[in-house]
Amino acid sequence: MGEKGPEIKGCKTPEIYKCAYPAPYPEIRVVGQNPYYARLLLEDYAGQVSELSAINQYIYHHFVLEPEYEEVSDLLSCIALVEMHHLEILAETILLLGVDPRYRTIDRNEGERYWDATFVFYGTALCDRLAADIAGEWAAIANYRRHQQMINDPFIKQILERIILDELHHIRLFNQAIERYCQPSMKRE
Repeated sequence: MGEKGPEIKGCKTPEIYKCAYPAPYPEIRVVGQNPYYARLLLEDYAGQVSELSAINQYIYHHFVLEPEYEEVSDLLSCIALVEMHHLEILAETILLLGVDPRYRTIDRNEGERYWDATFVFYGTALCDRLAADIAGEWAAIANYRRHQQMINDPFIKQILERIILDELHHIRLFNQAIERYCQPSMKRE
Protein backbone atom coordinates (compact mmCIF):
# COMPACT_ATOMS: atom_id res chain seq x y z
CA MET A 1 0.00 0.00 0.00
CA GLY A 2 1.26 3.48 -0.85
CA GLU A 3 2.01 6.03 1.83
CA LYS A 4 -1.01 8.14 0.98
CA GLY A 5 -3.43 5.28 0.34
CA PRO A 6 -6.30 5.47 -2.14
CA GLU A 7 -7.94 8.79 -2.90
CA ILE A 8 -11.24 8.96 -1.05
CA LYS A 9 -13.33 12.01 -1.88
CA GLY A 10 -14.33 13.97 1.19
CA CYS A 11 -12.40 11.79 3.65
CA LYS A 12 -9.37 13.28 5.36
CA THR A 13 -8.93 10.51 7.94
CA PRO A 14 -5.69 8.60 7.19
CA GLU A 15 -6.90 5.68 9.34
CA ILE A 16 -9.35 4.66 6.61
CA TYR A 17 -6.47 3.73 4.31
CA LYS A 18 -5.57 0.62 6.26
CA CYS A 19 -9.09 -0.73 5.72
CA ALA A 20 -9.53 0.17 2.05
CA TYR A 21 -7.90 -1.84 -0.71
CA PRO A 22 -4.89 0.17 -1.99
CA ALA A 23 -6.24 1.15 -5.42
CA PRO A 24 -7.93 4.28 -6.76
CA TYR A 25 -11.70 4.52 -7.04
CA PRO A 26 -13.07 5.10 -10.53
CA GLU A 27 -14.86 8.29 -11.47
CA ILE A 28 -18.54 8.17 -10.56
CA ARG A 29 -20.40 8.33 -13.86
CA VAL A 30 -23.04 6.47 -15.82
CA VAL A 31 -23.89 6.06 -19.51
CA GLY A 32 -27.31 7.60 -18.88
CA GLN A 33 -30.30 7.64 -16.57
CA ASN A 34 -31.71 4.18 -15.94
CA PRO A 35 -34.24 3.61 -13.14
CA TYR A 36 -33.88 -0.19 -13.47
CA TYR A 37 -30.16 -0.03 -12.73
CA ALA A 38 -30.86 2.35 -9.86
CA ARG A 39 -33.31 -0.17 -8.36
CA LEU A 40 -30.62 -2.85 -8.47
CA LEU A 41 -28.14 -0.54 -6.77
CA LEU A 42 -30.71 0.38 -4.11
CA GLU A 43 -30.44 -3.26 -2.96
CA ASP A 44 -26.67 -2.80 -2.48
CA TYR A 45 -27.24 0.62 -0.93
CA ALA A 46 -30.04 -0.05 1.58
CA GLY A 47 -31.36 -3.60 1.21
CA GLN A 48 -31.07 -6.37 3.76
CA VAL A 49 -27.53 -7.13 2.56
CA SER A 50 -26.25 -3.63 1.91
CA GLU A 51 -23.74 -0.96 2.74
CA LEU A 52 -26.21 0.63 5.16
CA SER A 53 -26.70 -2.69 6.96
CA ALA A 54 -22.94 -3.28 7.12
CA ILE A 55 -22.29 0.20 8.52
CA ASN A 56 -24.86 -0.20 11.28
CA GLN A 57 -23.77 -3.74 12.11
CA TYR A 58 -20.09 -2.83 12.31
CA ILE A 59 -20.72 0.28 14.39
CA TYR A 60 -22.91 -1.70 16.81
CA HIS A 61 -20.22 -4.41 17.08
CA HIS A 62 -17.64 -1.65 17.61
CA PHE A 63 -19.62 -0.23 20.55
CA VAL A 64 -20.24 -3.52 22.35
CA LEU A 65 -16.78 -4.99 21.76
CA GLU A 66 -14.76 -1.89 22.61
CA PRO A 67 -14.43 -2.49 26.38
CA GLU A 68 -12.95 -5.99 25.98
CA TYR A 69 -11.53 -6.07 22.42
CA GLU A 70 -10.24 -2.61 21.59
CA GLU A 71 -8.19 -3.76 18.58
CA VAL A 72 -11.20 -5.47 16.97
CA SER A 73 -13.41 -2.52 17.88
CA ASP A 74 -11.01 -0.16 16.10
CA LEU A 75 -10.96 -2.46 13.06
CA LEU A 76 -14.76 -2.45 12.92
CA SER A 77 -14.97 1.35 13.00
CA CYS A 78 -12.24 1.59 10.36
CA ILE A 79 -14.08 -0.81 8.04
CA ALA A 80 -17.36 1.03 8.71
CA LEU A 81 -15.72 4.20 7.37
CA VAL A 82 -14.93 2.43 4.10
CA GLU A 83 -18.50 1.15 3.93
CA MET A 84 -19.69 4.74 4.43
CA HIS A 85 -17.62 5.70 1.41
CA HIS A 86 -19.30 2.90 -0.57
CA LEU A 87 -22.69 4.24 0.56
CA GLU A 88 -21.71 7.67 -0.77
CA ILE A 89 -20.51 6.21 -4.09
CA LEU A 90 -23.75 4.27 -4.52
CA ALA A 91 -25.90 7.29 -3.58
CA GLU A 92 -24.14 9.45 -6.17
CA THR A 93 -24.52 6.72 -8.81
CA ILE A 94 -28.22 6.20 -8.00
CA LEU A 95 -28.77 9.96 -8.33
CA LEU A 96 -27.03 9.99 -11.72
CA LEU A 97 -29.32 7.13 -12.77
CA GLY A 98 -32.31 9.39 -11.98
CA VAL A 99 -33.60 7.95 -8.70
CA ASP A 100 -33.76 9.42 -5.18
CA PRO A 101 -31.33 7.43 -2.97
CA ARG A 102 -33.62 7.01 0.02
CA TYR A 103 -32.81 4.12 2.36
CA ARG A 104 -35.13 1.66 0.65
CA THR A 105 -35.51 -0.91 -2.08
CA ILE A 106 -38.13 -0.80 -4.84
CA ASP A 107 -39.70 -3.99 -6.15
CA ARG A 108 -41.08 -4.65 -9.66
CA ASN A 109 -44.52 -3.34 -8.66
CA GLU A 110 -43.04 -0.06 -7.38
CA GLY A 111 -43.48 -1.21 -3.76
CA GLU A 112 -40.98 0.35 -1.41
CA ARG A 113 -39.34 -1.36 1.56
CA TYR A 114 -37.40 0.99 3.79
CA TRP A 115 -34.23 -0.07 5.58
CA ASP A 116 -34.88 -1.74 8.92
CA ALA A 117 -32.64 -2.28 11.96
CA THR A 118 -33.65 -5.97 11.99
CA PHE A 119 -31.25 -6.33 9.02
CA VAL A 120 -28.38 -6.04 11.53
CA PHE A 121 -26.93 -9.21 13.09
CA TYR A 122 -26.41 -8.17 16.70
CA GLY A 123 -24.85 -11.38 18.02
CA THR A 124 -23.80 -12.24 21.54
CA ALA A 125 -20.03 -12.77 21.42
CA LEU A 126 -16.92 -11.69 19.53
CA CYS A 127 -16.54 -14.76 17.35
CA ASP A 128 -20.17 -15.04 16.22
CA ARG A 129 -20.11 -11.34 15.37
CA LEU A 130 -16.92 -11.64 13.32
CA ALA A 131 -18.29 -14.72 11.55
CA ALA A 132 -21.47 -12.80 10.70
CA ASP A 133 -19.40 -9.86 9.46
CA ILE A 134 -17.48 -12.15 7.11
CA ALA A 135 -20.69 -13.81 5.92
CA GLY A 136 -22.15 -10.36 5.23
CA GLU A 137 -19.12 -9.36 3.16
CA TRP A 138 -19.41 -12.55 1.07
CA ALA A 139 -23.15 -11.96 0.59
CA ALA A 140 -22.48 -8.38 -0.52
CA ILE A 141 -19.88 -9.58 -3.02
CA ALA A 142 -22.38 -12.11 -4.42
CA ASN A 143 -24.97 -9.32 -4.84
CA TYR A 144 -22.46 -7.02 -6.52
CA ARG A 145 -21.41 -9.83 -8.91
CA ARG A 146 -25.04 -10.59 -9.73
CA HIS A 147 -25.71 -6.92 -10.40
CA GLN A 148 -22.61 -6.63 -12.59
CA GLN A 149 -24.13 -9.35 -14.78
CA MET A 150 -27.49 -7.52 -14.96
CA ILE A 151 -26.13 -4.02 -15.65
CA ASN A 152 -24.88 -3.12 -19.11
CA ASP A 153 -23.07 0.09 -18.15
CA PRO A 154 -19.26 -0.14 -18.11
CA PHE A 155 -18.92 2.74 -15.65
CA ILE A 156 -21.19 1.11 -13.07
CA LYS A 157 -19.48 -2.27 -13.55
CA GLN A 158 -16.14 -0.57 -12.83
CA ILE A 159 -17.51 1.08 -9.68
CA LEU A 160 -18.90 -2.24 -8.41
CA GLU A 161 -15.62 -4.04 -9.17
CA ARG A 162 -13.70 -1.48 -7.09
CA ILE A 163 -16.12 -1.86 -4.17
CA ILE A 164 -15.69 -5.65 -4.40
CA LEU A 165 -11.92 -5.19 -3.93
CA ASP A 166 -12.60 -3.42 -0.63
CA GLU A 167 -15.04 -6.13 0.48
CA LEU A 168 -12.46 -8.84 -0.24
CA HIS A 169 -9.90 -6.84 1.74
CA HIS A 170 -12.36 -6.61 4.65
CA ILE A 171 -12.74 -10.40 4.61
CA ARG A 172 -8.96 -10.73 4.93
CA LEU A 173 -8.91 -8.29 7.85
CA PHE A 174 -11.81 -10.04 9.62
CA ASN A 175 -10.13 -13.42 9.08
CA GLN A 176 -6.98 -12.09 10.73
CA ALA A 177 -9.05 -11.07 13.75
CA ILE A 178 -10.69 -14.51 13.89
CA GLU A 179 -7.28 -16.19 13.71
CA ARG A 180 -6.07 -14.05 16.59
CA TYR A 181 -9.11 -14.17 18.89
CA CYS A 182 -11.31 -17.12 17.93
CA GLN A 183 -9.04 -20.11 17.53
CA PRO A 184 -9.15 -22.71 20.28
CA SER A 185 -6.00 -22.59 22.34
CA MET A 186 -3.85 -25.69 22.32
CA LYS A 187 -2.13 -25.88 25.70
CA ARG A 188 0.81 -28.17 26.22
CA GLU A 189 0.79 -30.13 29.41
